[in-house]
Amino acid sequence: MKQLLASLFLVFAISSCTSVKQIGKVNMISNRNIDTKLDYKVISTYSGGSDKELKKSKAKTIEDAIDQTVRKIPGGEFLMNTKLYLIDGQYFAIEGDVWGTKTNITYRGFEIGDKVTWKSSGKYKTGNITSLKDDKTCLIKTEDQKTVEKKYDEISKSN
Repeated sequence: MKQLLASLFLVFAISSCTSVKQIGKVNMISNRNIDTKLDYKVISTYSGGSDKELKKSKAKTIEDAIDQTVRKIPGGEFLMNTKLYLIDGQYFAIEGDVWGTKTNITYRGFEIGDKVTWKSSGKYKTGNITSLKDDKTCLIKTEDQKTVEKKYDEISKSN
């Protein structure tokens, strides 16, 4: 019985390991054309660099990895101070500072300042979007001045 448990533990330990290898550093990388007339600013630093994000990456190409990292941040255009990683010898991941324009950032039809409504505990609540946090959630200041984080799928624009 002990041998069986030890064998199962060893198989689990080997199968759950993820190999992350840094394969390069780049000052700037982008899949889009950069407009030199715009004033770009840092929107997010070290995006895509957490252990969880690196291990979760399933990008088959470097271009896909760039898109995953940039699109995760609303308003993102390109990456600077970038590290390239090879995950399990077959996937790519990228960590870097996401740059973009801070003005008129919209994501999935929502923008900062929009009045939104959502259902919570059987009641409808309203508030204003204060930040488009990432590709899944935003921060909302409620009518009673509390800040809550909500998924885009849970909210609707209101007038």
